[in-house]
Amino acid sequence: MYAFEYHRPATIKEAAALITAAGGLASMTVLVYRLGGWRQEMQNTKVNVAGEIARYREEMVRSFDQLERRFTNIDRFIQAAAEQRVAGERWQARVDTTLEAVDTRLDQLEADRRDS
Repeated sequence: MYAFEYHRPATIKEAAALITAAGGLASMTVLVYRLGGWRQEMQNTKVNVAGEIARYREEMVRSFDQLERRFTNIDRFIQAAAEQRVAGERWQARVDTTLEAVDTRLDQLEADRRDS
């Protein structure tokens, strides 16, 4: 017998079915390839976003530390200003008391002078 057997020629329907199946398989291959590419792109995006978030978090920690230091300095300044205001009010009260005592003494001296 011969190495090749004789096959009957394929009908148009069989050829169309074979071409359709081959086209479907090719489409599936392309689809799987694109899905793999999309998956890799999503993985890269995930890594990039995670890196950006970590960098942003570090930057925010530095910024918040700087703000905390500034607020601490502002609190110290406000406390010092309040203490200075209280000291100024006490001084003013002592001066007012002294001036009132001087006025009272002057009024007494003037009254004594008129009476004598």
